[in-house]
Parts: sequence; C-alpha cells; structure tokens
Amino acid sequence: MVEVAYHYLPKIEVSTPIIDQQVLYDLATKYGTPYFIIDEATLRSKLRELKDGFKDFFNPVRIAFSMKANFNPSVIKAFVSEDALFDVTSIGELFFYLNCGGATENVIYTSVTETKEEFCEVLEKGVRLIVIGSFNGLLNLIDAASEKRIIPSVMIRVNPEVGVKAEVRASYRYGKFGVPFNGHTTDSASNLLRKIINSKNLIFEGFHFHLGSQIENPICFVNALEKLETFILKMRKEFPDLHIKIIDIGGGTPVSYGTPVPSPSEIGSIVTKKLNSMVQNLGDQFTLIVESGRFLSAEASILVSKIINLKVYEGHKFIFVDAGYHLLLDAALLRQEYPQEVVPYVEDTENLKINLAGRLCDTYDIFPLSPASKLSGAELGKLIIFRNVGAYSIVFNMPFHCQTKPPILFRKTNGEFVLARKGETIEELFEEEGGNINTGV
Repeated sequence: MVEVAYHYLPKIEVSTPIIDQQVLYDLATKYGTPYFIIDEATLRSKLRELKDGFKDFFNPVRIAFSMKANFNPSVIKAFVSEDALFDVTSIGELFFYLNCGGATENVIYTSVTETKEEFCEVLEKGVRLIVIGSFNGLLNLIDAASEKRIIPSVMIRVNPEVGVKAEVRASYRYGKFGVPFNGHTTDSASNLLRKIINSKNLIFEGFHFHLGSQIENPICFVNALEKLETFILKMRKEFPDLHIKIIDIGGGTPVSYGTPVPSPSEIGSIVTKKLNSMVQNLGDQFTLIVESGRFLSAEASILVSKIINLKVYEGHKFIFVDAGYHLLLDAALLRQEYPQEVVPYVEDTENLKINLAGRLCDTYDIFPLSPASKLSGAELGKLIIFRNVGAYSIVFNMPFHCQTKPPILFRKTNGEFVLARKGETIEELFEEEGGNINTGV
C-alpha cells in the first residue's frame, strides 16, 4: 500500500449561499425564526464541481447523491433534474425519491438490513441495481429475485480495511459495513462473488466501498483500490471471464467548516491516476461512481436564528439564540464547528470570550465556534446565521423540549424564495405524539 505524506493547498473560503441582509430580516418577519434556507444554485454547482474533479478518468463518471444527508423533496428534485444517481438505503427514502419524480434506473439500493421482504418491495418498485454487504442478505436477494421472477444487477460492498484519516471512519477491521475480501466464513467478498456468479437470478456488476466522511488524505482511496485490483486478479484465476462494469468508491469528499480541506480536483487527480491504471491492468472499461451526501448538500444551506438573550461576566459573553442542537445535532455529537455570523456583523473592542448557546435546557447545547465564525457586535434581536448546515441537520431535527420543526425556504436559481417545508405548529406536534388519542387515562 502507498505510505506517503500528502499535502494540499488550502481551499479558498466561499460562504454560500450569499443572501442580502435585509432579505434575511424580511424572511424572519414573515416566517419567524429559526428557519432554514436551501440554495438551488449551490446544489447544482456542487454536483458539477464533484464530477469535474474526476474529469481525467478514461471512462464515464456518475455522481450519486446519498439521500441520508438531506431528504428534503426540494433537494431531491434538484438532483433528479440533473440526472444524478441516488444512493438509497431504505424503503422510506425510496418512497421520497419516487414521489419526487426519480427514475428507478438511477437508484443504487444499499441496505443494511437486507431482508427478503425489503428486497421484494424494492424489486416490485423497479429498482434493478442492488448492493449486497452480507451472505445472508445475498440469500435473501436471491430468494426475492426468484419469487418475483426478476434478475437484478448486484454489486458487492467490500470493507477494504485500510487506514483512513477522516472525521468519521467507515473502513477498519471488524467494521459494520461490507465484507472483507477474504476470510474463513461465508461473509467474504470471495464467497459472495462465487455465489453471485453461480446464481441464475443475479447479474454481477462490480464493487462498492465507502471509507468515511470528511476524508483528509485521499491516499486511502488509492490503497483501497490497490487491494481491490489484487482481489479481482486473484478471482480471475478461478473465473477467467470475470469482468467489472462498475466501481463505486463511495463518498468522503470533505467540506470546509473553517479549516483547509482538499478539493474535489485535488482528490480526483490522485484517485483518477490509480483508476486509470486499473482500467489498463484489468482491461475493463468500467464506469466510476462517486457518492456524496455532505459535499453536495452542506454548503447549500444556512440556518437563520435570532439572538434572544445575552449575559456578560468575568470576561465571558454568552449569546443565546432561539436554535439549539435539536436542529444541528452534529454540533453536540461530533462537535461540528459550523461557521456562524452575526447579521449585521460589526467589529467591536469588547475583548470578551464568546460563548454561543442554544435555547435548550441541556449542558451540551453550546455551539462550537469555527475559525471562520464572526460573532462580534452581537445584540438582542440581531440575527445569527449558521453556514454549511445542509448535511445531517434537517434529517436529525428533534422535538426536544416540545420544539417544532422550523420552516425551510428554497431559493430558486432565479432568486425567488419558495416555501419548501412549512413550519410545524405545536398543535401538530401534540397530535403527532398521540395527544388526541383517547387512552382512557
């Protein structure tokens, strides 16, 4: 495996989306705070940027949006219109996708549960490309395919077990996802491959892996691909006609939250060299799939909140906003440093240590500050925006303290703001929690 130091140029900070301050206040008056804004133009530009990062690959490149990052219908529809692939992991996500006009031929179905009932429903709805990550799941898919008299295409999800420098690692020994290349049990890529090739109900397409989120060093992709290439060549001794149609390298393209990260072009230039050598060594003209949830959606969204309380003592200034980690859960779980900015921002000379606190009665409801945060000039009634919140925020909204879901606004490419999700009322939350059900108490 490649063991080299990797250095990248600092990514130029671009705060997106840029929205006029008066517009933010006007929207706050109309819809209240907090509220989210999703920017269509940013979604589309991120898709192009990620694909352009792999433009030197010899063969076709497809980008797949991982719906788990943000399943708001406005986001789904934007990527559907771009003919993107979709990484779908549940029946619920598939329902959202299909009801947003998505075509089943653009679905990569990657389940964790892999039950027969699930596969039967997926096949009935027209999905034909399925990723398998366990031997039991493979048996269930074979049974479902036989019962429905459908022959789906299959990819094997492997766990390359390579070192990954990332915020969240998904490749390591005894990991949850995928199977090792070889092993003494049925759950190995070699055993799954044999079963697929010998099955009359499946078509083998290729391999899939996912190394992690916020990957800082792309050499891990090279190491994973080297292990995959070695495995393919080994299996060709047993199956001389083995050909690879797809290699899916998963996600991991990082987003800057105020510190430098490698860009898609920097990552792509390194990974593409290895992929092109694989094309030559294997003799297969496989399609490359690059997945992303965070990179495609994070920078497209902001959360707008209002300063509702302040207190100063012993050199500290506490700023309280009407948001909390019930809207940005990764701030508590991963200590995610979302860049925050007072609107309007004014330089001050207070020389106080700033603490940004949410409205929840919980010790952990303190937002970590990003190196890009600008919190000077905080006053009661001013707005504070949280940037780069489009991934893994809206999907984690919680009703802690009986907090309702805030509205989501969608800024179209023509600049028009439309309501993408109405704000939830307390009455709706009460009913959702069973408040109107007569339990006889």
